[in-house]
Amino acid sequence: MFQKRNVVCAVEIGTSKICVLIGEVDVRGGIASVLGQGIAASAGCVVKGEIVDMERCAGLLGKALEAADRSSGGELSNCRLLTVLVTGGGVDSFQSNGIATVKGVGGNVSEEDRIEAESNAKIIDIGIEREIINASTSYFLLDGRRVVNPLRLTGRHLEACVHIIHALSSRIANFRDTVIDAGIENVRIESIFSPLAAGFGIVDEQEKQNGTLLIDLGAGVTEYLVFFDRGVAASGVLQVGMEHVANDLAIALDVHIDTCRKLLESGVLAQAVKDKQNTLEFASSGGRSRKVPVSTLELIVDTRLREIFELIRKKLLEKNMPRALGSGGILTGGGAEYFRAKELFTDVFDLACRIGEPADAGVIGGLRTPRYSAVWGALKIAAFFQENYGPEPETLVDRIIGKLAGKFGAGRK
Repeated sequence: MFQKRNVVCAVEIGTSKICVLIGEVDVRGGIASVLGQGIAASAGCVVKGEIVDMERCAGLLGKALEAADRSSGGELSNCRLLTVLVTGGGVDSFQSNGIATVKGVGGNVSEEDRIEAESNAKIIDIGIEREIINASTSYFLLDGRRVVNPLRLTGRHLEACVHIIHALSSRIANFRDTVIDAGIENVRIESIFSPLAAGFGIVDEQEKQNGTLLIDLGAGVTEYLVFFDRGVAASGVLQVGMEHVANDLAIALDVHIDTCRKLLESGVLAQAVKDKQNTLEFASSGGRSRKVPVSTLELIVDTRLREIFELIRKKLLEKNMPRALGSGGILTGGGAEYFRAKELFTDVFDLACRIGEPADAGVIGGLRTPRYSAVWGALKIAAFFQENYGPEPETLVDRIIGKLAGKFGAGRK
C-alpha cells in the first residue's frame, strides 16, 4: 500500500491573479518539490487587494484549484494545511511589549520565561471588530539590554517586543470563506500577511540580520516590511499599485487601459528607451492612430512609482524606523519587473536594491519571477509548520510568535 505524501497548499487571491501552489513537505520542514500550480485571472473580482465579488472569486479560485490538482496528479486531496495570503485595506501593525519575571534556575532565562513574555505582548485591546493575523518577535530586552536570543542568559526582567499585524475580522473572513466556498473541506486554513510570506520566501538570514526594506509592488496594492536584527520592525499596505500606473497612462494618453497594461508588462517601453526611439504609436479611444513621445510615457510612470515609494518612506520616518539598513532594499512583486522600478527605489530610499524572486522554487510553471514571491513564501510557511508542529489546535498566530521569528533568526527557535 502506498504511503500518502505530506502535502500543503498556498493560495494567493490578488488584484491581477489568483494563484494556487501545491507542495510536498520534506523531513526538515521545507518544500521537497512543487507538485502543482493553478492560475486564473482575477477578472475584476478583487480590487485594491480586497474581494468585491465573493461568488465570482470562489468560482475562479475553484478553477485554479482544479488546475493545480490536475498538474499535481490529484494530490490536493492529501493537503493537510492551506495558507491563504491576506492584504488590502484595514490591515495595520504596531510593536507591542510583554514583560515576564525570570523564573529560571539561577536567574537563567528559560523557554517558559520567553513564551510568557511573548504571550503577554499579545494581551492587547485592538477592538472587537479586529483580529490578529500574525505576530513575530522583533527583539528582547533583558534588564533593559537588547538581546536577540535571551535563552540561558542571566537576568531578572525579560521584555519581548512583538510586531503585531491585525486587520478587520470581516476582511480576513472574506479570504477564508472564499477558499471554503471554492471547495476546500476538512483542511486547516491559516491566514498569512502577504509581505511576511514574501519575506519568508526570498529574504536571506544575513539580510534579516543586517536590516533590509522589502517592498512588494503588486497590481492593486504595495506592501512593505522592514527587517532589522532578525526581527520585523515595521510593515504596512498601500492600496495603490501598478494598476494605478496603467490607469494614469490610460487617462493621460486617451488609450484603453488594457493597452497600458501590456505596455508596462511586455517590455516594449524598456526596449524603446534602449533603442532611443522618440515615439511609440497607439490607437486612441476613438480608434485613430497617434504617436506619443517615449519621454512622456516614462514621466507618467516614474511620477506614480516615485509617489508610491515616497509614501512608504514617509510612513517609515513617522515610525522612527532604523535608517542603517545594511543590506539595503529588496523589490519584488509584478511591478519589480518594470525596468525603472529598481532605479527609482534606490533614488527615493538612498539604498542599494536587488530584485527579489523565489530562487529556490524550481522551474515548474516559471515560478522564478518576482510575481510569485509571496505565494511561494506562503507555501514554505505551510511546510515549516506542518512538519514542525503538525495538526495542533493552536493557530499559526499563536505559533508564529517566537517560532516563525526563530526561523528568521538562527538560535531563537
